[in-house]
Amino acid sequence: MTSAKGQPTDVSVRQFVADSGSVTRGLRQGRAYTLTLNGEPLAKMVPIRRRQAVPRDEVLAIFAAAPVIDVNELRSDLDAAVGQDIRDPYEGTGL
Repeated sequence: MTSAKGQPTDVSVRQFVADSGSVTRGLRQGRAYTLTLNGEPLAKMVPIRRRQAVPRDEVLAIFAAAPVIDVNELRSDLDAAVGQDIRDPYEGTGL
């Protein structure tokens, strides 16, 4: 089940059922496969590319369009919406 780099490897349904572990390992290593049935292409199996971090320029572009937040106004809104008395909800319950 090996092929030239960049080219999907053909794998018959029968091969896949018999040795799915090998295909799974190949997918984890970045290999792509074409699942075949009676020699005809049936499906493509390609590894999912997971990004570990968002590029800095992309983050800056996203936040460039974000509204400016007035910190004092935000604090005032939060103070108005959230009660300032802190109490133990279990006080007096015996827990």
